[in-house]
Parts: sequence; C-alpha cells; structure tokens
Amino acid sequence: MRFWDSSALVPLFVAESSSDTMARTYRDDRHIVVAWTTPIECLSACSRKHRMKQLGDAELIAIVRRLRDLCSDWIVAEPTSELSSEAERLVLRYGLRAADAIQLASAIATSAPNRAELVSLDRRLMHAASSEGFRIVPELE
Repeated sequence: MRFWDSSALVPLFVAESSSDTMARTYRDDRHIVVAWTTPIECLSACSRKHRMKQLGDAELIAIVRRLRDLCSDWIVAEPTSELSSEAERLVLRYGLRAADAIQLASAIATSAPNRAELVSLDRRLMHAASSEGFRIVPELE
C-alpha cells in the first residue's frame, strides 16, 4: 500500500511525459491511500487543462468519470485536528504549500508508526517526505 500525491495521479488521467511510469506504478499496487483533498486537486488540475484548451469537453467528461471510478477504491485520510496540526508543522519546517502539507500530513497519519512509500512527482514534497522517513516512488534522482 502506497500513499499517492495528486501530482502522481493526474498523469493517470491526462497524457503527460510521466503517464507511462505512473500507470505502471499504479498497476503494481492499486491499494492506495490519498488525502481527502486529492480528488479535488486532481479535478482542479484537469479542469485547468480544459480551460487552457489542452483538453476538449468530451475528454474532461471522460476524465471526471474515470476519476470518480478510481477514487471509489482509494483509502482516504479524512481531515482531523491532528492532521491539521501536523500540516502546520510541515509548513513551518519545510516551507511547503498548504495543499502539499495536507498531503504529507495525511501520509504521515495513515502510515504511523512506520513510514511507507509515497508516490509523488512534486520535488519539494518528495524531499520533505524523504526527510520524514518515506521511501519515494519513483526514486529521487
């Protein structure tokens, strides 16, 4: 079981240079954990591509359906006061954006006491997660 950041999930929905790698990683272990914000973040990223005319209407509709289908199988880290406090600590320690701090705090909350694997394409988040004891997938270069 791995924790997935939205940056690693978006390439499953939209063709990007990392899409093949992320699809293989997803096929390797479909039992994934996400933050409660992840479906919203994925939808936001895809919607932004639609507004920028990188996706057509039919493509966006298909993406929304696929997102809803896939996220029904995800394990979701729900918001708690402890998760919020942890996200605040991570913002102060690593200078993360709020969404990334929520992602990492969710990963910490769902993997305690042992840090597991975190799937991400966001460099700043990857470095912070590695410092917090996570094994990063794909591996940091």
